[in-house]
Amino acid sequence: MKLEYLADFYAQMRLLRETRASIVNTLKSPSKGIDSEYLVQLDKIENQLKNIPQKKDLYQLKTHDEKLISLELYYELGDLKKDRIYLKQGQQALVKHLSEFNLNFDNDLKAGLKFLKEKTFSYFISDRDGTVSNYCGRYQSSVQSIYNAMYLSSFSKCVKDESVILTSAPLHHLGLLDISVQPQGEYALAGSKGRELVDTKNKTFNYPIEKQQQQQLDELNSAIEDLLKKPKYSSFKYIGSGLQYKFGQTTLARQDKNGSIPQHESLDLKDKINEILKSLDPEEENFKLEDTGKDLEIMLTVQEKDSQKVDFNKGHGVSFIANTLQYNFKNQPVLICGDTTSDLPMLDAAKEMEAILTCIFVTNDDDLKQKVYEKCEDALIVSSPDALVSILYQYSKNKNT
Repeated sequence: MKLEYLADFYAQMRLLRETRASIVNTLKSPSKGIDSEYLVQLDKIENQLKNIPQKKDLYQLKTHDEKLISLELYYELGDLKKDRIYLKQGQQALVKHLSEFNLNFDNDLKAGLKFLKEKTFSYFISDRDGTVSNYCGRYQSSVQSIYNAMYLSSFSKCVKDESVILTSAPLHHLGLLDISVQPQGEYALAGSKGRELVDTKNKTFNYPIEKQQQQQLDELNSAIEDLLKKPKYSSFKYIGSGLQYKFGQTTLARQDKNGSIPQHESLDLKDKINEILKSLDPEEENFKLEDTGKDLEIMLTVQEKDSQKVDFNKGHGVSFIANTLQYNFKNQPVLICGDTTSDLPMLDAAKEMEAILTCIFVTNDDDLKQKVYEKCEDALIVSSPDALVSILYQYSKNKNT
């Protein structure tokens, strides 16, 4: 099947997720061999992606209304290649490939193993994208790779109590659960900065939202949907993060990493969203808008102890998860991983709960490095998600030998 439309592309990504999950479950059962049909399916999907029409190194797909969208597929094709190497050539071949692909990989791996060597952890909490998973141009197609799931699976066995993946993305509705291939029971999965949570027993929890705020959020989402039905704005559903309904938050892409949208159109969308917010929340009491340059993040505010309303952050999420799942951080060794300033509140929350804190951040930003070191005395900085998950995996193998 030739891929011409975005809908067909995303259908293949859903099939990729099912195929990878089946392979991971098989690999977790050593008595079973991988069905050759799954390997054929991986090759077929990879070839379909490579055969999408290209223009100036970008892949061209159509929306339902025949608009052309330009995509880079570094993540999708790159992780398919890594999985192929992992499955057909083995672990050492993958390490060699990762060292060629990632700057400073060998040095990061060596430093990371030295850093973790004598440590043990009761809890592990990590951001996903940019931390334990490489960034992808579209969240819907950032399907977790096989090697990544196996690496994180191995590390979770070394964590005494619980492990958590905490992301800003939604949990449901084209969210974390739809792109994860991690076997159930290994990690609690938290979306919307921790507002929504599925524990290792598959039980769901949600951070409480005031009825009035939820009604306003529903009105906001309805107004955004109406706006995107207009031909002038319909393309924004298909680029970058698209339209994501998170628990207590809505994200709408106004640009993608390739700059597919003309700047004046992108800013026009932002103006329209601000108009909607002004009409719904003229006193700016319930919503806060954050513009990342690519995404418009519209967040419900939360009440702080001093009665000040602030936007919900991952620190609130960590506190909610710990209280809900009865995690006892006090005097316990906790490892937290992240890659942006939005992950720093997780460190603050752990310290407030008197954890013995260790952190690893993935960044090449000197300002962020300094902030990490200021907040956590026991910190390590690495250059790539592949380096981080390789460190965690090799640490776990060393612990088991």
